[in-house]
Amino acid sequence: MHCLKCESDSAGDLRVCQACGGPLKEDPDLYFKAGMEAMSAGEIDRCTQLLGDCVKLNPDHLSGRYNLGIALSLANKCDEAVEQCIAVIEREPDYPGIYTILGQAAFGDYLYHMEQAHSNRRAMFQLLKKAVDQDPTDVDAYFSLGNACIAVGSAAEALTWLHKAMKFHPDSSAIYFAAAKAHKMLRRHSEAAAMAKMAMELSGPKDPLAEEINALVAEII
Repeated sequence: MHCLKCESDSAGDLRVCQACGGPLKEDPDLYFKAGMEAMSAGEIDRCTQLLGDCVKLNPDHLSGRYNLGIALSLANKCDEAVEQCIAVIEREPDYPGIYTILGQAAFGDYLYHMEQAHSNRRAMFQLLKKAVDQDPTDVDAYFSLGNACIAVGSAAEALTWLHKAMKFHPDSSAIYFAAAKAHKMLRRHSEAAAMAKMAMELSGPKDPLAEEINALVAEII
């Protein structure tokens, strides 16, 4: 809880401020008012703390939750903002403006995760390419690079890596299955069919990809 008297924070559910020893206020409206003043002053971190205390004291304080969602979005804590908005909707589905804030928070969350995905994508390729540099016979790295390229829509590059994987593991149904998918993405239907048939011939009844391979063969041929 935040002490409105000395502006310090106390951990846990204490009723007395750990800093000044004074009693902590238990009126959610006082924290709401202080939180809105902090928002107006541009003190977003302090605002989220105060509005968080508001809804902690009264989980049904919808104005507190609504504005906490706004503050969390401004602080780029979009996952938490979405949680607050959903909590408002659960209590009052027609709360004015809530879907706008929820949409904005969801958009911010999307942008954040998209940025993270791009960063992970770069790392993924760098690490797998380093693996094949260290060991040019690492079939798993070649295969993973092929699948990674398929996942990001680079089918032609995927085939480059998959063909290398085939040289070291020519009896892998999974590699031929991935190659079939890459050819299909490139609209090379005859090549896709040939790879899919080879995958089916190499797969056994206990092959974890057997069902997917059969489905692809049926789709292509």
